[in-house]
Amino acid sequence: MSTETAMFDAQAFRDALGSFVTGVTIVTARDADGQPFGLTANSFNSVSLDPPMVLWSLSLQSGTLPVFRDAENWAVHVLSADQQGMSDRFARAGADKFAGLAVSDGPEGAPLIEGYAARFGCRARFEYEGGDHAIFLGEVVDFDRREAEPLIYHSGRYGRVMRAPTGEDLEREGLAERSDDALSLTARGHDLLAALQGLAKR
Repeated sequence: MSTETAMFDAQAFRDALGSFVTGVTIVTARDADGQPFGLTANSFNSVSLDPPMVLWSLSLQSGTLPVFRDAENWAVHVLSADQQGMSDRFARAGADKFAGLAVSDGPEGAPLIEGYAARFGCRARFEYEGGDHAIFLGEVVDFDRREAEPLIYHSGRYGRVMRAPTGEDLEREGLAERSDDALSLTARGHDLLAALQGLAKR
């Protein structure tokens, strides 16, 4: 480790990394006895389109590390906005995370978590050690996507994607009305705009 790296304030470094908004995933696999295992991770990233490959990382201190090191297949579930409870469940150490869940497998052979926004079933290809984490790289052999908002994570908190409203959205909420193909704010829309402008000046 270089002197410059050693001088890093670990918490300040973590806080700076927290400025990067990520999605939230649950990664699943089965151990040698066929038991399901899973954990919450936000280290997921795409690697290649041809061949299709993705990666994620896991602490070398994790008790689940041997399961993923030995697994021939694993799956990454990109959680939807209403799955915060599922994320918390799989983030807890030591608990039977699959208790009470109906467990079936995806086409690649890893346990399937229902309700996801997207799912990537992978064949394990490579593992690398990067500092205090193991980096798992897999080839995607099956994937699925649903029309669902993703759950996001930023600065230690969950969040949701906020898309820019369309004219139709404003009309539906009674904030604007259309006349001769022109859109104008209603009285309610003007009140909301004034309130937002007042907040911005504080």
